[in-house]
Amino acid sequence: MKQIIENSLVVGTLLVLTVLPFIAINRRIKKKEEAGMIGRLKEAARTYGINLSRYEMINGILLCWDEDSRSLLFAWGEEKPEHIRIEEVSRCYTLKKMNGRDVRSVSLELLDSHGRAICSIPFYRQFTDSEMSLNKALKYSGEWELLITSSIKQQIKNTFKMPELESF
Repeated sequence: MKQIIENSLVVGTLLVLTVLPFIAINRRIKKKEEAGMIGRLKEAARTYGINLSRYEMINGILLCWDEDSRSLLFAWGEEKPEHIRIEEVSRCYTLKKMNGRDVRSVSLELLDSHGRAICSIPFYRQFTDSEMSLNKALKYSGEWELLITSSIKQQIKNTFKMPELESF
């Protein structure tokens, strides 16, 4: 009985000593990639003259928001960051594409006033992203949809506000 416990402890220790370094290295690599993407987006933000007030990394996509100019800036992998002014957007919604019972993709769709797609921001892609991140992707897409939709509503409210009526 003592030998079984000793063997179990030895095997457990060896397992921990071999797995833990891989976990630590993987985390470092992800942090380094995220720092590089944040640096590229900050450089792009300076180019566009915007200040980033919020940003989030979701499945390899970095989304940034500027509250003052109501602009969205995002980068995906090594691609050039894309800048979207919310004044051009008239509708925003989360699109969840299904493949039978499985979720194929979750994306945030931005449409102009004519119903044409300005941009599609993927939060989750089947076979590319981990299924464990699906709930997180749905949560974040909902949060960003709410943020952008409220900004669109505020923009519409300010457009139709008549300064003459406020003085009465």
